Amino acid sequence: MKKYYIKMNDKNYLSIGNVIEIIKEIASNKSATQSEIFLCIFNVNNINNTAINNYCIGYRPIPIELKKKYQDLKEEYFKDKYVYTDIIISIISILDNKIYSNIENKIEFINNSVKLKNVITNLLKICSVDKNIKKEYISMLKELNNYDALIELLNYSILENNQPIYKQDINIKINKNELDEYLKIKLYFGRSYINSLIELSKQDNMYACAELGSLEFDGLVSGIKDYEKSYKYYLISAKKGHPKACFMIANLMLTGKIKFDFDIMWEYLNKSIKLNSAAGYNTLGLCYLKGINPNNDINIEKAKECFNISSEYGYVYAFNNLGRLYEEKDMETAIKYYKISADMNESWALNKVGEYYRKKGDFKTAFIYYNKAIECPINERCLYAYYNLAKFYYENGNKCVNIKRDSKKAKDYYNKSGIKE
Repeated sequence: MKKYYIKMNDKNYLSIGNVIEIIKEIASNKSATQSEIFLCIFNVNNINNTAINNYCIGYRPIPIELKKKYQDLKEEYFKDKYVYTDIIISIISILDNKIYSNIENKIEFINNSVKLKNVITNLLKICSVDKNIKKEYISMLKELNNYDALIELLNYSILENNQPIYKQDINIKINKNELDEYLKIKLYFGRSYINSLIELSKQDNMYACAELGSLEFDGLVSGIKDYEKSYKYYLISAKKGHPKACFMIANLMLTGKIKFDFDIMWEYLNKSIKLNSAAGYNTLGLCYLKGINPNNDINIEKAKECFNISSEYGYVYAFNNLGRLYEEKDMETAIKYYKISADMNESWALNKVGEYYRKKGDFKTAFIYYNKAIECPINERCLYAYYNLAKFYYENGNKCVNIKRDSKKAKDYYNKSGIKE
């Protein structure tokens, strides 16, 4: 198993880390810290230094609540072109080691800053070697003044860049002939797609069987979820070493969707792990947490070890399980894990983080997370987020987030939650 991250502070990627690093290099105030510049860019008063470091080097994506600040600024800019001026003047203050206030023509002041121009010039050099940035975009940036150019560069580094990237070794034997036959159907067939998969599955094609297992699991063949058929297809595929199929054999049993057989479950769960299945490691952790193992013992440390391995693959549910382990005794550590999952757009975690902020009285941030939770794919949405949003619109609304009472919307969200009181 291997884990790789983009090195966000390498000079070949337009990241927030590189923006901060270049500001530090050019600043007259050589004592300016990464944290000071980060707080200035996001216009916040405090944030954990370790978290800032992780955001800057790419071990964590920029959190949702901070991205939301820049998404709002970007939208507001079309109505008020001055919305970024205070942030950028604060950056110039760091660059010049001088506090600027009561500037009359703020945009003109920004456009005349020599040091800011140097920052932009150096960031454009990074853009020129960033494979994700098109030459046309760079040409456009070169035509802009200091103010608009830095706005573009900040918005791109915060809202557009992708981080982190997880890679893992593939530890399975590819059956080329079976894969070729499967891909012919996957890539070229139209209306006869499922029937073609069924015909191919009669030849025990591992890829077709795994696909049909998934389709039967979701009820996309007959319109009704058929877990027995799903298991049958997955078993054919699992015997040939398909990682997901191996995991799903265990999953179907552990979730009570088919008859439980410990020996078969344990065999295929461990087979999925030998094939480096992140989901398999996470599920093994749950087995140790619940005492479902050969010794029938609950082993918290073993569970944590499995969750940690799964999380190294970037498996979102492993972060949720690590959070649950810490929640009763150390909520601050738990919320760090939930935030990682939330930043990867996992709906349950988004709602969980929303609840955390709501209980702290930070309704604005809670509202952001609840809304993000219901934007996730429909079959993955945490329904409690609808319930929590309904409460924002119920009775007198919520003055903290400038929401007026809206009984229709409150009722709609409440009904979608499925919660009955």
